[in-house]
Amino acid sequence: MTMNKINIRHCIMVSVLLLSITIIPWLHADAAQSTENQRIEISMTPPVLYQGEICRIDLKPEQDSEIFWVKYGSRHLILKPLGSHRYMALVGAGIKEKPGRKKLEIKLSSNDHGSRVITKLITIKTKTYPEEHLKVAKKMVEFPPDILKRVLDDQKAVRNACSRITKDIYWNRPFIWPVKSKILSPFGLRRFFNGKPRSPHSGMDLRARKGTPLKAPNNGRISLVRDCYLSGNTVVINHGGGLYTLYAHLSKVMVKQGQMVNKGDIIGLAGATGRATGPHLHWGVSLFGTRVDPAGLMAILGP
Repeated sequence: MTMNKINIRHCIMVSVLLLSITIIPWLHADAAQSTENQRIEISMTPPVLYQGEICRIDLKPEQDSEIFWVKYGSRHLILKPLGSHRYMALVGAGIKEKPGRKKLEIKLSSNDHGSRVITKLITIKTKTYPEEHLKVAKKMVEFPPDILKRVLDDQKAVRNACSRITKDIYWNRPFIWPVKSKILSPFGLRRFFNGKPRSPHSGMDLRARKGTPLKAPNNGRISLVRDCYLSGNTVVINHGGGLYTLYAHLSKVMVKQGQMVNKGDIIGLAGATGRATGPHLHWGVSLFGTRVDPAGLMAILGP
């Protein structure tokens, strides 16, 4: 055998060996991932999370596995048991959240397989919201110092009322609308007063005549009752697990702070208190302190 043939055969053998070293770990990694995925079923509704939206994560571990914790980004989620070894969690994206991918991590434990962490990537996409340009009197957009202090105090009180994460989850499907009517102003609407941008609309405005009864959309505890300068008579309901709903411009409040309410209970009457151009209900939803679209909540948890 000539030297050239020996060199060619040697090169072929080395190439095959290197290829096998490259492929085998790759196959092993895929097999390991497949085995992990068989320990739990994960589904997401809707499958993509847009800015300002909310989604539900349904989890079903195998019977021999238990969920130790679920983490979304740096936050531990509160799971709602659904029976038959199934659970649900809610995640949301702020209207200004950076598009991209965010980790959902689930730690499982079982007697046979020990503990492991399974990762699912959630895609956050950009959403474009409508704009409204208005020309108004200067006093409507610029507050004197004493009024500005009250506005800021009101905003802080509402934020604090929506910030507590209780492990108890009070709500049960389905959520109901606080009032069935036309949407006057959608969530996320960008208003420009005299050419200057204001904060995006943090809820939705629903048509409601003065005195229209407003229903609690689900069970919860009243975490705030306050007369605010801008939002008028304001009520916040804690539904547990970081989920809150907010009601503004009420003509009359019929609940007290700390009171438990059930789905369908009348919490107050619609009105035009605070800074409002006419009677309506401003309805907001907050998840872990971030405002999300109420229509999205109803899409995943409504009737």
